[in-house]
Amino acid sequence: MAQRTKEEVFAYLNRAEVAAVGTSNMGSPRQRMMHFGADEDFNIYVSSLKGDPKIIQWSNIPETAMLIHQGKTFMEMEECEIIGRAEIIRDVKDREKALEIMKLRSPIVANFEKINATDRLEFIRVRPFTVKYRFVPEILQGEPPTVFEFVQNRENFSIWADLKSKMRAWKEAIRPLSMTASLIPILLGGAIAYHLTAEFKWTLFLLTLLGGLMIQAGTNMINDWKDAERDNENVEGVRPFTGGSRMIQLGLISRADMGFFGILLSICAAAIGFFLASQSGWGLLALMVYGLIAGLLYTNEKKKFSFVNLAPGVAEFLIATTFGVLMTMGAFYVQTGYFSLQVFLLSLPVALLITNVLVINQFQDAGSDEKSKKRTLVVRWGKPKAKNLLITLFVTAYLIILLLPPLDYAPYSLYFAFLAIPFVVQAIRYIQKNYSKTSFDLISGNAHTAIAHLFTGLLLVFAFLVVSERLVISLLFLAASLLLVTWVWNYIEHKRKDMEQFRMIIKK
Repeated sequence: MAQRTKEEVFAYLNRAEVAAVGTSNMGSPRQRMMHFGADEDFNIYVSSLKGDPKIIQWSNIPETAMLIHQGKTFMEMEECEIIGRAEIIRDVKDREKALEIMKLRSPIVANFEKINATDRLEFIRVRPFTVKYRFVPEILQGEPPTVFEFVQNRENFSIWADLKSKMRAWKEAIRPLSMTASLIPILLGGAIAYHLTAEFKWTLFLLTLLGGLMIQAGTNMINDWKDAERDNENVEGVRPFTGGSRMIQLGLISRADMGFFGILLSICAAAIGFFLASQSGWGLLALMVYGLIAGLLYTNEKKKFSFVNLAPGVAEFLIATTFGVLMTMGAFYVQTGYFSLQVFLLSLPVALLITNVLVINQFQDAGSDEKSKKRTLVVRWGKPKAKNLLITLFVTAYLIILLLPPLDYAPYSLYFAFLAIPFVVQAIRYIQKNYSKTSFDLISGNAHTAIAHLFTGLLLVFAFLVVSERLVISLLFLAASLLLVTWVWNYIEHKRKDMEQFRMIIKK
């Protein structure tokens, strides 16, 4: 009885509890034991938390191999090998079907349903290309395995799906949530210039914004490239705040490609910078050189020079001034052709708040950074002192905002920035309470710190637009700002709830 029917193989799949699920890591396999379920068409279902690395990997490289085997001894061993392609289930009815199958097969899924939290799960369907069943005694006697081919499943996928998957991987690599670090100072510099001159050079501004975003994306990729080994060892990092994009570790982008495109983006940004300097003044070059050096040498591979390891606070100072002072002054200079003490002072709150975003994101990575000899400020000073620094910088940023209008460096509309104070208060509360606890406990602190920087920066921009006698433009900007803040907040909250639900389920 060497050849089995589909019904017999299906019955075997229902008897098995778990499968070794293999995915591709740039040509190398990654495996995980997972509970699974199957339907009568041999579609295989698995489930995991939204944002789980396995889900991200499937989203970008869907090719999947599964091995299910049972038997107390080798001579009693029977196994089923399935080669196919995974897809995240979006259709409501298909999700319900997957849930009905998986809640009977997986204790974790059953617990999620029990607490009414299945919206935190992703369900994956692996459509088989080949199903191969083997029974060891028969194989040793020369009997062939039972093989089923599903040609129609191979034909149902297009190259466009793979292209979209690759684009998603590169989107994660640039870390779009972090782009607010360059967006805010460039918007602020442009708004101040418009307020002071009543003129605005749209083409130069858009090029400035493009160059700023490109240099930050390039810096993010270069840091991932250089920190690949450290981030691979980092099991405490909490995405999207810490631990890098992990696209290299997930096998979605090769380390060489990450480094190449990071350098390419930096070169393109430098080319834009040279053009802007030719149009507005060569004083811009000093800012460009400073920013490029700070970004390229912020971190580095083990045993190589980096500003992080040079002295306490040097790297943090360089990055903060780049994504605070320099970008604000640079955007202003492109519009006006000169530098200004007023712009420098107005850029300081942004610099201080982005410093807090940088430092608080070091808390979750502190353990792995110390092991890999990456001497960040939190590693050098310890969490208690770093926590006090965060609170001090928050207070200092808002004191500067408070003092600038009476000193005639800004209009009193600058006080609109105080609308962001509730986020600051919450950030301080969470940091004070959780700075020494687990990575998960500090997530709300990360989130409120990031939102405080974003919302304060946008309100500073609004403060200059609202006194420009362009009320419609000001209100449209304010509406767009609120939408952006709401989107970022919802994104962060969604990630936090996913992690919290997962931790709660694991505890049970």
